[in-house]
Amino acid sequence: MPKKLLLADDSITIQKVVAITFASEDYAITAVDNGEDAVAKARELLPDVVLADVVMPKRNGYEVCEAIKSDPALQHIPVLLLAGTFEAFDEGRARAAMADGHIQKPFESQALIDRVNKLVGLPASAPMPSLLRPVLGAQPVAQAPVPAAPAPAAIASAAPVAAPRPAVPGPVAPPGMRPPVPGPAPLTPRPPVPGP
Repeated sequence: MPKKLLLADDSITIQKVVAITFASEDYAITAVDNGEDAVAKARELLPDVVLADVVMPKRNGYEVCEAIKSDPALQHIPVLLLAGTFEAFDEGRARAAMADGHIQKPFESQALIDRVNKLVGLPASAPMPSLLRPVLGAQPVAQAPVPAAPAPAAIASAAPVAAPRPAVPGPVAPPGMRPPVPGPAPLTPRPPVPGP
């Protein structure tokens, strides 16, 4: 039976990245875009883990964590806070809310899987297939060797030499002036209209 992961983040991008990240893992993802819905969904689903963004509408991640940890029916659920690169993370507030940890966005997908697995008591998963790594912005584990570059003499003998391009005829303007543009004759200014 899949583990239930509740994601509370108002970013559609993060919701999609988390869904892709856990696509091959044994998790059922439920995503909400604000803190009030997160607390209500937590009471409804009783998830195995909650990921909550520290900055989102209605209730932020710290407040969601406080609500979950202060509810006797939910307090056992681990809460991992998500903090953006340009969002200040308040370590003291996270401790006061009894958060089980935090991770900085953008995160390395495998690191997120490992953190979540650890929180729910599962072993770390196998590394993601290398085909998914470029999609998620992670660095590949290993790269194929790059073939040696051919010697400069081989390049010179193999490369065709382009013939010089002929000059394009057209008007030549003195430095600092634009050449005349073909088209309709320029408008001449109208004489001033005498006033009353």
